[in-house]
Amino acid sequence: MKVRVRSAWLGLAIFLPFIMLGQGYFAFAIAVIGLVSLYELARMAQIQYLSLIGVISSIALLSMLLPQYYTKVLLSHRLDTSLFFYLCCLLLLVLTVFKHRTFNFTQAAILILGALYIGSGFRYLIIIRDMGLATLAFVFVVIWSTDIGAYLVGRKFGKHLLAPEISPKKTVEGMVGGTATSLLVSLLFLWIFPVNHSQMQYIPILIILISIFGQLGDLVESAYKRHYNVKDSGKILPGHGGFLDRFDSTLFASILMMVWMNLMH
Repeated sequence: MKVRVRSAWLGLAIFLPFIMLGQGYFAFAIAVIGLVSLYELARMAQIQYLSLIGVISSIALLSMLLPQYYTKVLLSHRLDTSLFFYLCCLLLLVLTVFKHRTFNFTQAAILILGALYIGSGFRYLIIIRDMGLATLAFVFVVIWSTDIGAYLVGRKFGKHLLAPEISPKKTVEGMVGGTATSLLVSLLFLWIFPVNHSQMQYIPILIILISIFGQLGDLVESAYKRHYNVKDSGKILPGHGGFLDRFDSTLFASILMMVWMNLMH
């Protein structure tokens, strides 16, 4: 427990300055986290990532992760970075021909989906931070209060298992309790620190959806950890696992947040 708490404080101390500085500093930190996360996924799938495969996959990830207004510094503003993603997908498929003994179509598909899923989630997290510190804090408050509420309510009242073959400790009561907790805590947060965005309408519904999607993101990661028969995605955070373990809910939540804001625009 002491290792877990110490690791949490150390991680926060390292990450907090990037959060506060925002802009390119935050984008850089998220890019590093994204690259490590994709490596963790590849490691679970026993893919030889420290090779040309990893280089191409990393470029695919960054092309999805970095918003266009950051990449235009290095690339022509007319060049859509998503084209790099598609090119990398093709190159990974080509490698299944010339490295067929060690790299196959299934592994290429894992890396392509991983780059898309991890890259998109972190891309929107960067965009959310660029909207303002309070907006990013709002998303984190929803996620963290959901986790705490789900744990406490599930431990006290949990009887009906939510996905017993995937995550045997999660219950329906915990999920409902986590969502209810996030609604109360997040509304209190917004009352103290108002977030002024015209797209953020029907706030209670948005909070509930972010909370639910965050919990689904947690379950999704539990599913592929169960599939690969591993306890944690990595060991970079002692007592907490890897970056994927810490940001599984955030990836789903940030995508839902941006979908909502675009629909409300």
